[in-house]
Amino acid sequence: MNKKKILAWLVAIILVCFAGWSIVHVKQAEKKNSIKLEKAAKKKAELKKKGIKNLNLRRPISWRKSSEKVDYPNLDLVENFWIEVSTKKQRVYLKSDKKTIYTMYASISLPRKSSKDIKALPKGTFYIQDQRGKFFYNPVSGEGAKYWVSWKGKGAHMFHSVPTDENKNYRRDEAEKLGKTGQDVNTHGNIRLSVADAKWMSEQVPKGTKVIIR
Repeated sequence: MNKKKILAWLVAIILVCFAGWSIVHVKQAEKKNSIKLEKAAKKKAELKKKGIKNLNLRRPISWRKSSEKVDYPNLDLVENFWIEVSTKKQRVYLKSDKKTIYTMYASISLPRKSSKDIKALPKGTFYIQDQRGKFFYNPVSGEGAKYWVSWKGKGAHMFHSVPTDENKNYRRDEAEKLGKTGQDVNTHGNIRLSVADAKWMSEQVPKGTKVIIR
């Protein structure tokens, strides 16, 4: 057998081995992907049984990250955009007409007869105002926040991040109440959001956007 035939045989053997390895590798990848899809489907089924409709919501709640695991909506492409706030559910809903296109966890204090210092959140229809910024601090309440935008009273009532101290450090004790009902929280007439959600809200939501608080 001459050298050319030997070389040809070697090349053929290598190609056969490579093809065999490729087939095995593809099958293993397909199996892993199948297992991953089965686990995802099982998790979705479990959430549906619990009555959880929005499968994009981040769980557990993160007061630093976005509330949903998907991108924020591009408002240039959204028709009839407005915002709905549910004090009962501690949620903020971004809407296109009647459709909810994104859900945000929120912290909203509810008025209590025994607590005169709790500033009630006004309910009704309001509109996003010009006033917005990256940080504020209120020495009277001893709290500040990042990424705020006003919807009433030129800064008297705002969407903003979970609270900070005067040095811009987040207050974990208050931040961890985000999105949870039945919490003892005083938001001073404002609506708290996660850091990421508040930043998006402050930077992206235009003046004049309707806000309905129920």
